[in-house]
Amino acid sequence: MVRVALVGFTGYGHSLARQVITASAEVDCRLVAAADNQMHLAPRRAAELKAAGVELFDDALKMFADLRGKCEAVCIATGINSHAPLTIAALKAGYFVHLEKPPAATVQEVDQMLEVLETTGLFCQVGFQAVHGIDLAWVKDKLVAGALGKVRTIVCRAGWPRDAKYYARTDWAGKLRSGRSWVLDGPAMNALAHQTNNMMWMASSEPLGYGTPVQVRAELYAAGPVESHNTAAIEIRTAEGPTAYFLGSHTTAGRFGPIIEVQGERARLRWEYDIGATIHHSDGRSERSPEGSDKARERMIANFIQAVRTRDGSILRCPLAKARSFVLALNGAHESSGEILRIDEKFVSTHKPGTPEAWTVVDGMDELLIAAAAQPGLLSDLPNAPSWARKTQAFDLAGYKSFPQRFKG
Repeated sequence: MVRVALVGFTGYGHSLARQVITASAEVDCRLVAAADNQMHLAPRRAAELKAAGVELFDDALKMFADLRGKCEAVCIATGINSHAPLTIAALKAGYFVHLEKPPAATVQEVDQMLEVLETTGLFCQVGFQAVHGIDLAWVKDKLVAGALGKVRTIVCRAGWPRDAKYYARTDWAGKLRSGRSWVLDGPAMNALAHQTNNMMWMASSEPLGYGTPVQVRAELYAAGPVESHNTAAIEIRTAEGPTAYFLGSHTTAGRFGPIIEVQGERARLRWEYDIGATIHHSDGRSERSPEGSDKARERMIANFIQAVRTRDGSILRCPLAKARSFVLALNGAHESSGEILRIDEKFVSTHKPGTPEAWTVVDGMDELLIAAAAQPGLLSDLPNAPSWARKTQAFDLAGYKSFPQRFKG
């Protein structure tokens, strides 16, 4: 049996705890302990875990020390700024790690964690659960088999409004920093982060490979009461050949997507969240993926537990070393944008003002994202680009090892 501990259960980590407990019989694991320094804010969740036989701690480092020899793996589901220090502490204490997405805000933090992985001989999985879904596994198999021919572009579009409650849930939501640490929160880094990672997954024709960003051009915009971006238009050129485009915002009037379209020489693939994927071949044939994105989290836990049981990190679908591509792309996006570009208030309105459900809307944002995805290009590339759109310079990622260089925030 693989014994698992959890850090952070007052937020998303509570769902992760339930997933581990639910998976225990099927994959032969057990949640033995959980730590959270704010458990007093969630007494019901603490009581639920305690009733399930989970030992509770208010200090993660104490838990790491007390469980040595009694536990093999740790799941970390805390704020972005705490990911690197907690992961490094867990690895040094001898635990395999499942780390929630995003792995870190900066590439240097990822590299610090990778150095510790190298010295300890352990491994770390990152919780980008979408790549574990049956539908995306089918997509990957088709790309590996060359079913689309050479892939040229991978384009994601998504309108995901986020309200005042969303930004009030943590002290770092919508922020560039938490204290002295970077968090770079926003749709591209957090709520829609899976889609950038999915595109890197699709950019490689290797079975467990990810695309490597080599150059990024990006426009990161903010509207309303946020410090960090809430709209992102990002172009990512990869070493493997495909160019990926992310076009997502929290300031749309309606919700749509995420939708990813992959254009190959011989076919076009469309994947849609909660629906699956369809390939339209140039000869008129079409193929459809099996459904199964709803089982992605369960498959993610099973993948991690199997890797721990066999001590074989090579079977992980999203190890930390591969998730570095995501962080590299997002650091490059901030460097290219140079700063967070503010959208003038005259183009901005608030839906349901004065309520917890209030959210910021930029005039015409829904249509702009759809048009840019169809081109594909950034918002400033559109023939009818909005007056607030600003062109930026591409940023070369060759030898890039530390954020920031050009970004001012």
